Amino acid sequence: MAIKTIVVGADLGESGHRAMRIAIPTARATGATLWLVHASELGLEHAWPDLPIAARPAAQALRERLKGRFESSLQELESERKRCEELGLNCQTSCEEGRPWETILRTAVSVNADLIVVGDPVGAIGLPERLLGSTAERVVRQAPCSVLVSCGRLPEDDAGLRIAVGVDFSAHGIEAVRWARDVANAIDGEVALLHVVPHPITESMMIKEWPTVLEGLASAARSRLEQLVVTEGLNPDTTMHVLDGPVGKTLCNASADIHADLVFVGCRGQGRLRGIMLGSASQYCLRYSPVPVLAVRP
Repeated sequence: MAIKTIVVGADLGESGHRAMRIAIPTARATGATLWLVHASELGLEHAWPDLPIAARPAAQALRERLKGRFESSLQELESERKRCEELGLNCQTSCEEGRPWETILRTAVSVNADLIVVGDPVGAIGLPERLLGSTAERVVRQAPCSVLVSCGRLPEDDAGLRIAVGVDFSAHGIEAVRWARDVANAIDGEVALLHVVPHPITESMMIKEWPTVLEGLASAARSRLEQLVVTEGLNPDTTMHVLDGPVGKTLCNASADIHADLVFVGCRGQGRLRGIMLGSASQYCLRYSPVPVLAVRP
């Protein structure tokens, strides 16, 4: 896992500050260059030629107001850049008009980013967000690289962290294990592998045969986890947990139970509608994880 360039969604608010709190130690540990990306409000570059003459003065006033906000954003970004450089980091900034997720994704592609860091999606409760997802969710679905979301409780220190990894044995899940292994080695942390046997039934509807079926599935999963520890070069003392239930909810609850500091999950980037209909562990974790989530792409 080589991280050379990190794109950070800098909204210059609490969400952006949380992203910086986790992006800075990551850049320090990897020696990566930070790209701080801020999206200004739409309308700054539009002349609105079709407006009625009577409405043009109000439109011009709005444009001047947006211009003032844009200039203020540039100053704040410059302050953030200087702060990063004082910490010994290489840092660049980008501020342009557009929607936040589009601006972040466009920059990530243009600078060939290895990692994107965005702020907490909590608070995205409007109808558009409910239907289409928060900025973090949209970035995760379409990102060309892995995405670290600073949700939940942020680590006080980047040393000795416990990383919970959701393992479903897919290519995405295996890559999440590799990220966890490399990060743990870099920060002297530890890894806990979590595999969830999914089932759509509740206790009130549990079939009599389920405990026997679960025992067989759990035994097979433990064997595969043990093999994974060997083949991927994890610490022989790596802890393993096999659970059953709804995947996303079970991962979040288990991460809290073992006092994890980070959660790593594989991400297929499936569409919002498909995720709603079929369920997506990564989408659930983005909304409900007690700690920051790394959505890993192969």
